[in-house]
Amino acid sequence: MEKILELLNQIAQENNFPIFYHDKTREIWITGYRENTKFDLFVKLLRDGSYKFIYEIPQERKVALFLNEDSLLIRLNKIFGKEVVEDR
Repeated sequence: MEKILELLNQIAQENNFPIFYHDKTREIWITGYRENTKFDLFVKLLRDGSYKFIYEIPQERKVALFLNEDSLLIRLNKIFGKEVVEDR
């Protein structure tokens, strides 16, 4: 969860998006505008170690379940066009 939070914090700071992280429930929320379209992003670390991911714009809502952190980092990289460095 630390890598995801670090990446989303970086994205939020660079784009001046508000970000909220709730440690007890392990949830991250970001909202803002990309390409003149409002979006909401929600990530939650589930008890089994998988990640619930919701990306919503006015026209559609995408919900996904990622089994590991690396898969979610790749998706976030595709959405925000960031370079994700893996340290394996």
